[in-house]
Parts: sequence; structure tokens; C-alpha cells
Amino acid sequence: MCESSGNRKVGDFCNLEFLLVNLGWNQEAAERLIHIFLENVPILCERLESAAVQGDLSALKDVLHDIRSSCMLFSGHRCLDQTREIEQFVREYLLKTPVESSVIDWHSMSAPLNVCLQCMAAELENYLQKKVG
Repeated sequence: MCESSGNRKVGDFCNLEFLLVNLGWNQEAAERLIHIFLENVPILCERLESAAVQGDLSALKDVLHDIRSSCMLFSGHRCLDQTREIEQFVREYLLKTPVESSVIDWHSMSAPLNVCLQCMAAELENYLQKKVG
């Protein structure tokens, strides 16, 4: 999965200062948003995997949009870049005619994003634990 926090720099997956600046340095609001993200990330990962395994491009587009929105809030550029890349593949795939369309392994393509989301969640959890401890 993702490397332990001892092996990575703080902020590898998120930029909490970006969030705090946008919230007028309201720490309480930032922590509420982090808690909401942490509650939702397992659901997002589940939706992503399900849509990818089933090849449901409509559901995949929806979950990618939701992931992008969540990651933008925390300036999660690694996840955002992966999300945008998959969204671009979906757009290009949908523009092809059925004859031109090749089978794409959406699950393999989305698996790194799933891991990235979990790493982002771990980083945010670590941040909250440091605030408490």
C-alpha cells in the first residue's frame, strides 16, 4: 500500500495549508472537513472499484468527479492527476465508435488511484492524531 509516514515527507499527498488558507485559518472547520473526507473515502474507493470492475463508465465518471472534488479541497495533486488521467481515458473511450473501441482494463487503471486515496486518508488521519496527541 502506501509507505509508512516515517518514510515520506509530511504533505506528500495533501496540502493542509491550502485548506486552512481557504477557510480563513479556521482549524475547527478544517478538522470537520477532514473527518467527512475520512468517512467518505472508503465509500469512494468502493464505488471506484465497483464501477471499474463492472466497466460501468457512467458510474466511473460519477465517482471520478466526486473524487476530484474531494481531492481538490485538500490540494491532493497526486490523486487529482490520476483522476484527471482516468477521466481523459473515459472521455476518449466514449468518443470512439464501437468498432474502434478496444477493451480497457478499468480496474487495473483505477487501482493506483484507490491506493493514492488511501495514502491521502492515512496522511489526514496522521494529521488529526498529531492534533489530539
